[in-house]
Amino acid sequence: MKKQYLLILSLIISICCITAKYGFAATVGNALDLDLPQRSAVLRQEIVKDTLDEYEQAVKIKGSFDIEFVFDKDLHVNPDLTKAEIKGQWYMAKFGMTILNRVEPYIKIGTSTLETRWKQSGATEIEVGADNGFAWGGGLKANIVEFSGGVRLTGDWQYRTTEPDVNEITVNGIAVNDAGATFKVDEWQVSLLLSKKFEIPLKLQNIYIVPYTGISYADSNVDVSFRNANSPTVDYSLFDANNKKLYGFVLGCDIVPSLSSSFIYSIELRLVDETALSLGGAMKF
Repeated sequence: MKKQYLLILSLIISICCITAKYGFAATVGNALDLDLPQRSAVLRQEIVKDTLDEYEQAVKIKGSFDIEFVFDKDLHVNPDLTKAEIKGQWYMAKFGMTILNRVEPYIKIGTSTLETRWKQSGATEIEVGADNGFAWGGGLKANIVEFSGGVRLTGDWQYRTTEPDVNEITVNGIAVNDAGATFKVDEWQVSLLLSKKFEIPLKLQNIYIVPYTGISYADSNVDVSFRNANSPTVDYSLFDANNKKLYGFVLGCDIVPSLSSSFIYSIELRLVDETALSLGGAMKF
């Protein structure tokens, strides 16, 4: 069992190192509090104040799934383009290892469904949509400090990327075909978040809730381009657009349905740099 844990840890650290070489990171997602959930679904870890296996206390494996809805993200583009934006959905599975309730390296794999639009030369309206494309990423979450009263400062660093196939292109409402069209998105994000864990007494059982809020610094590289046979001399491209606003506001909440639960559910809203909503759940193995 110990060898399996060490092998998984080595794999996660290796992937995170590769991520650090080629980029930085993207959404906060679930779950913020590294202490939760406290009970293991597979190893049957007892809750707080019970006798715990020393090794499982130190190293915990978690799996989670996020659905992220990006309603609007404005892009910074060159002066020839206006009103550039990207929106869509991300569906990501996350696998991480929490070590001593202090740090959690993780990887993400999943799919994306995205579309972008912009105006070129003042009047030409362009829309480009992409099929479900493979997406992957990774990052590191860490407890930085815990203040008096149980308020905790957590840092999160993430990267993700996707390169789906283009399935639809329109120029002023007229369909365009280009088998060689490009659609690639790289995103990275660093966040600082304040949270506090509350135990809520209910009639049948108590639950934990962990509200959190904070700020993020994020950027992206959106490379979308295609050729139009009707206008062969025109470059239709976002020319590696990035985020129009680099700073954002995060507001979220983790919910543990009972003190003995192995599961945690999360909801998160992101504003200012983008308008996005994430829904997710995590399980401790």
